[in-house]
Amino acid sequence: MLAAESDPGAAPYIIRWPRKRHRQALADPDQSQLIVELGDRPIGFVLLSGLAGGHRSIELRRIVIGPRGRGLGRSALELVLEHAFGALRAHRVWLDVKVHNERARRAYAGAGFVHEGVLRDALLTDGVFESLAVMSVIEPEWTGRERRQ
Repeated sequence: MLAAESDPGAAPYIIRWPRKRHRQALADPDQSQLIVELGDRPIGFVLLSGLAGGHRSIELRRIVIGPRGRGLGRSALELVLEHAFGALRAHRVWLDVKVHNERARRAYAGAGFVHEGVLRDALLTDGVFESLAVMSVIEPEWTGRERRQ
């Protein structure tokens, strides 16, 4: 997880966590950290949050997959959504993404996420305020999408 977050291609788009914070997330029943593998080699991770809440609304808090440009992130995202709407019985999966991260926003839209709005100047990164786009997909949209494929 630390190596994936340290990847120069991922660094501008995520806030790196220290090892201690990842360990806390691993112990938290409200969160799930999933390792993404290609064959037997780890290539990234996913962090889901909101598992213990009664609203069936799960946040896709982090997804860091490499190497880029091979469709691995898109495949991982599809598997995560299958898991969330299947085994975890989510009704809604949501995320926020830096507005300047066009590549990720396109990938999320391609997986069925809908733009809900913008959290203006929500992050202060290296002295610069950044806005976050909020996106979500709900179970009926996901189920309907699967049937069309």
